[in-house]
Order: sequence, then structure tokens, then C-alpha cells
Amino acid sequence: MSDNILNQLRNKRNRATVPERIDALVPKSTEPQVQPVTVTENNNIDTLASLKAELEQYPETRRHSAIVLEKDLDSQLTQFCKDKGITVETFLEAAWTVVNADEALVEKITTEAKRRYDQRKRVGQIKRLITMLGNSY
Repeated sequence: MSDNILNQLRNKRNRATVPERIDALVPKSTEPQVQPVTVTENNNIDTLASLKAELEQYPETRRHSAIVLEKDLDSQLTQFCKDKGITVETFLEAAWTVVNADEALVEKITTEAKRRYDQRKRVGQIKRLITMLGNSY
């Protein structure tokens, strides 16, 4: 269809019009009304100050980069946290806090982490080689 025909169809439509709303309970005024400072605004200022003071008592947080996990571990950890009503981030924080208090456990976890790190490096090398060989054909 050409634009001309579309314009004709649009112009032929009959749209219902609604009369202007009359709100008898709210007086119309052309002057801007200034709201005086009320007790609730003072309460809001006090509440804001107390909330800021309370917030300062908690440790500051910082966004960390995305975490890459094995698929199965990710599914298990996500489901575990969902069942317990916590986030993966808060679980990791709590786990680190508990583990950090036990030197033998820290050593055991570090050994496992190094093994996994070496494994991830090897996976990365294999993927890179596959890509390089795939591009050469």
C-alpha cells in the first residue's frame, strides 16, 4: 500500500472522544501551591540520618567480576543456595569466613584450587589449539 492510501484509511477512522474530566473534589488553581515543611518531612530527614548511620555499621561491599564455574558445580551450588534462601555471593563470603579460621582447611582447599587452576589452564590451551588448527583448514 502506498502512503497515500494509508493516510486515507487513517483519516476515515472514527474515534470516540471522551469529555474532559471534571474533578469536583480538587479545586483548580492556576497558582503554584507551595507545600510547607511538615513534621513528616522532618521525620524523613531523621529517618534518613539514622539509616545512613546504621549502614555505616555494616561492611562495605564491592562488585566482583563474573565467576566461571564447572556446569555441574554451578547447578548444585545454585540449587543449594536457592533451597537455603541465600545468594551464591553470600554463601562464598560465609564459606571464606569459616574456612579462613582453620589453617589446615585453608591448605587443603588451596591445594584443590591449584589442581583445578592447572586443569582450567590446560582446557584453555586445548581450546586455543583446536581453534588455531580449525582456522588453518
